[in-house]
Amino acid sequence: MKKRIIFCCNAYPPNFIGGAELIAHSQALELKKNGHDVIVFTGDISDFGNRHSIRREVYEGLTIFRIHLVSEDYEPEYINFYHKKVENHFKEVLNSFSPEVAHFHNIIGLSLGLISIAKQRGIKTILTLHDNWGFCYKNTILKNEDEICLNFTRCRECKPYISDEDNRNIPMRIRQDFFKFIFRDVDEFISPSQYLANNYYLAGIPEEKMHVIWNGVDVQKFSNFSTVPDNKRIRFTFIGYFGKHKGIDVLIEALSYLKNLNCVSVNLIGKGELMENLKTKVKNMRLNNIVSFWGRIDDIGNAYRNTDVLILPSIWPENQPVTITEAMASKIPVIGSNLGGIPELIEDGKTGSLFEPGNPKDLAQKMSDFVLHPEKIKIFGEFAYNKIANNTLENQVKKIVDIYNLKNSEFELQRDEEMVIACVGKNFDSRCTQAMAYFLNKNPELDSRFIMAEWLQDDQLKRVKILWVVDPKIGEDELNIAFNNKFPILVPEMNDILKNICTKGNCGLYYCGALEAEACLEFLANNDRESKILGQNCFKYSKKVTIQT
Repeated sequence: MKKRIIFCCNAYPPNFIGGAELIAHSQALELKKNGHDVIVFTGDISDFGNRHSIRREVYEGLTIFRIHLVSEDYEPEYINFYHKKVENHFKEVLNSFSPEVAHFHNIIGLSLGLISIAKQRGIKTILTLHDNWGFCYKNTILKNEDEICLNFTRCRECKPYISDEDNRNIPMRIRQDFFKFIFRDVDEFISPSQYLANNYYLAGIPEEKMHVIWNGVDVQKFSNFSTVPDNKRIRFTFIGYFGKHKGIDVLIEALSYLKNLNCVSVNLIGKGELMENLKTKVKNMRLNNIVSFWGRIDDIGNAYRNTDVLILPSIWPENQPVTITEAMASKIPVIGSNLGGIPELIEDGKTGSLFEPGNPKDLAQKMSDFVLHPEKIKIFGEFAYNKIANNTLENQVKKIVDIYNLKNSEFELQRDEEMVIACVGKNFDSRCTQAMAYFLNKNPELDSRFIMAEWLQDDQLKRVKILWVVDPKIGEDELNIAFNNKFPILVPEMNDILKNICTKGNCGLYYCGALEAEACLEFLANNDRESKILGQNCFKYSKKVTIQT
């Protein structure tokens, strides 16, 4: 049965090409080839129109709706997961296309609310995971350059607050809660590696919704990239982003441990902020005759034709790097860090080699093994190809379509009760941050979610239990959502107008300091009957005021 499908991702070819974007595009094309009706909703950093403006175009036969994003939209230190204008554009596209399936890939910079908007309309929601963004604001789960985080509940240790364009500091806990809240609206998750799936289990995603499906690769295309022999040197190649987490400096340092440098050449393909530093390092180590910087290339086939062994020296846990699957399909062995999802692809001593992450000496030993035993290149390459041969794009997309056709499970339909506390304010008062921490420590049994009210869709407001004013300087208008939805309110005592509404209408509580705020939260959370009465009073008060005016 053919379906109408909308793909959503924060970037899309040809304007930006990374692993996730290539995967999304290849899947969209394959689905279209199979008769499905597919469109794409994506971010775009090209210079067109105003920020968050939209344009429509056709690319390789696919209708693409591109939203103009800027660097601030993507930055992890800011709110890179909520943009109201993007959500409004998405609603308009849904109105015109009426998809049956919304398949999300990376949506950093767009808006997490796109998932809930689709869900509200009865659209099947699918999220393919490419990284750790769902529980780590940095994506990398690195606490520092060489320490991997193993506790996804302690994000505030890395960064206590995130900022938005109004320069308000929002506690990191609120980001965590918002992601958990929205992810409840995902029908099915797809992870390319078991490693990444396990991380999301630890972060609270139910196993019942997870499907581990390797990324498909155009095996036929890459198997035709026959390596052009070089009888003088073994050519090692890195392809990817020039960032610290990719470990390119580990590769360069490994060259200082090689005794047979005259038999080696290294191709570094890609761009990134470390480009100039790496060039300087290569020059200082007098490796200019060994290391070549290719920059970003359009013809990936040329790279693989001039590669004997691919190297991926990442110091952060990768998911399932596209370059590894492409190299395997090209019959090229891979040396990779023994980290993350990489060991799921590389069988050490059979399809390639694994080395200790961040250890240049160990990497050098693995490189030397291929230099001293070049016959292994062909043998390992054949094993690598045989391992990936059936993991074609066609087979991957068939598995994805099967997921599209799944009925929502009883697990998904039976949504657990959540204690949703909507926060309102232009500035998040420090006393409220303390009160929130006190409340969470004292009430671990409550499935509590603290979320900024403006991030919620209209139907999500029905799940709010308390409206908490966290800014003493806001006006009466900010209480309208409580008036309209019958929430009890919790307001700062120093705001005379809000306190007067609270006491006159008997529609909530007021607080002075952090301890009082925590006590009020605890009372409203644990006394459902009284909270509902206060919420009803809030509604009645607003109606009374409206009549009088």
